[in-house]
Amino acid sequence: MLLYLDLNCFNRPFDDQNQERIARETTAVFSILQRVIDEVDLLAWSAVLDFENSQHPLVDRRTEIGRWVQRAAINIAVNEQITTRAQELTQAGFGALDAAHLACAETAACDYLLTCDDPMVRRAQRVALPLRVSNPLMYLEEQTDD
Repeated sequence: MLLYLDLNCFNRPFDDQNQERIARETTAVFSILQRVIDEVDLLAWSAVLDFENSQHPLVDRRTEIGRWVQRAAINIAVNEQITTRAQELTQAGFGALDAAHLACAETAACDYLLTCDDPMVRRAQRVALPLRVSNPLMYLEEQTDD
């Protein structure tokens, strides 16, 4: 599968692991990243991920997350098509960054966009998209079921 991980997935391991959901999502994210390392899944990266990551105030986290671009099978540059699609998705109710991530994932023909953002997952269920938007836990469950 070609996967696009929202930046909140990459940041999940840095969140407070005392909360059960966060700890479970962190484990799922690590499993997915291991699948990328093992080439079971492929990772898509984008200029939008670079931009959002560059805004993080902690340099060590920016650096650690930014290293994943080296594992990416594809790196998506923002172009007019992506900008136009992101605007359409914004009009459909997505936030600007979420819309940009979705537009990049669509352009790269990703199978999934993974996010820990529940409202984004719910919103994506109401919009016709050529990819699945899912939580990392749900993604792994689906892969185990197959």
